[in-house]
Amino acid sequence: MNPVSEVTKLRRDIFTRVASWAFNQPLDTPMEMDISAMAKEVIPDGPARYRCCIYKERAIVEERIKIAVGLTPTIQQVTVIPDACNGCSLNKYVVTDACQNCVAHPCRNSCPKKTITVIQNRAFIDQTNCIECGKCAKACPYNAIIEIIRPCERACAIQAIKVDDSRKAVIDPEMCVACGLCMTVCPFGAITDQSQMLDVLCSIRVNEQPHVAIVAPAIAGQFGSKTTPDQIKTALLKLGFDEVIEAALGADIVAKEEAAEIKEHIGKSHLMTNSCCPAITKAIAVKTPEHQDKISTTPSPMRITGQLVKDKYNQQVTNVFIGPCIAKKTEATWGSEIDYVLTFEELAAIFSAQEFDLTTLEATELKDASANGRLFARAGGVTTAVRNHLDELKLEAIQVQGLGQCLTTLKNVAKKPTNDNFTFIECMACEGGCVGGPGSMVSTTVGTRAVERHAGESIILPK
Repeated sequence: MNPVSEVTKLRRDIFTRVASWAFNQPLDTPMEMDISAMAKEVIPDGPARYRCCIYKERAIVEERIKIAVGLTPTIQQVTVIPDACNGCSLNKYVVTDACQNCVAHPCRNSCPKKTITVIQNRAFIDQTNCIECGKCAKACPYNAIIEIIRPCERACAIQAIKVDDSRKAVIDPEMCVACGLCMTVCPFGAITDQSQMLDVLCSIRVNEQPHVAIVAPAIAGQFGSKTTPDQIKTALLKLGFDEVIEAALGADIVAKEEAAEIKEHIGKSHLMTNSCCPAITKAIAVKTPEHQDKISTTPSPMRITGQLVKDKYNQQVTNVFIGPCIAKKTEATWGSEIDYVLTFEELAAIFSAQEFDLTTLEATELKDASANGRLFARAGGVTTAVRNHLDELKLEAIQVQGLGQCLTTLKNVAKKPTNDNFTFIECMACEGGCVGGPGSMVSTTVGTRAVERHAGESIILPK
């Protein structure tokens, strides 16, 4: 399992308590009445553990709970809790001991605001007037001026996070692609995402129509090495789901459809990217809209599988996608195939609230998809599956992870002459592919190995 930070422990504790509340209270009970009591359980009386006092800690926990259950309306999937943001009161450009007090003083000469002076044989930046342009750092021949970037800003490759006048982080909803990377790096846990966990649990309890869990192929290994995907299927059925289906079933269809698209594109263009990562899809729309036509038009495995289920039940079904991805919550709003989305972390909280010992459950076989479909969860999996349907067709494939690297690669390949070899770029927002998603429970390495083992167990041949 991943080393669990205090921020992660706190978030999971809150999820578990919310899930427990949802199971044990009458359906018509308003949660507003219990939030303060729940916050006191999370932050009991005594010395403060994280903040200046327990009252601020409780206030932040209360806000976390409200966001988790949808009582604090937000306009974007990923949001900042202002009171939790430390403000990261850092000076962006700092002069280090490497300063040599050189005669030329290029740092001072390059500063457009003349904020740099020399005090006691060392350059000094007047931070009250610094506009953080960075010209001094570039001009210093000794690299004695360093740039300190706040963790959330550094994690966001598309610059959707800025800092306001009070040095609090602010997310631009138009730019944010809900990849969740900022959430995973914030040391104060000030960035969180909206959860649909309470909605899912209430819907299952009301039980007006069948509920189907569509599980991402990355689910292998997420709940410990002694728990199999087949046991997780049993647990989901025990929770009240009527059926559990692999999203890898849709991945098998996507691979075939994207291969057909490539065959169709050859001679007309020289480039196509996969469509299964919603964060990449939106990032291209936001940062390089001129390349949107390079994205495969095939819907993602999640949406294709969701549509198969809707058709099977004549639309009278509630589909819940379960995976490692926060951006899937946004993608679910792009169509009607998926009703709710849970992360593995949220599902783990639900299992914990029900005190399920997954290792003791009998196995209920998952047998919907081929090895290639299951391998969609790790880097290179999409490419492998698509190649399976291209016969002898020559294809240059590039596998890229990380929003910034994906956008750069797309721009560079798009500049190639159209008569060059056709290039398929497998773009994944998370390092290692879906297994590296922010809602995962294990490291990318552990998740990748588990997915490969699970793929090797498939008895279904690619179609």
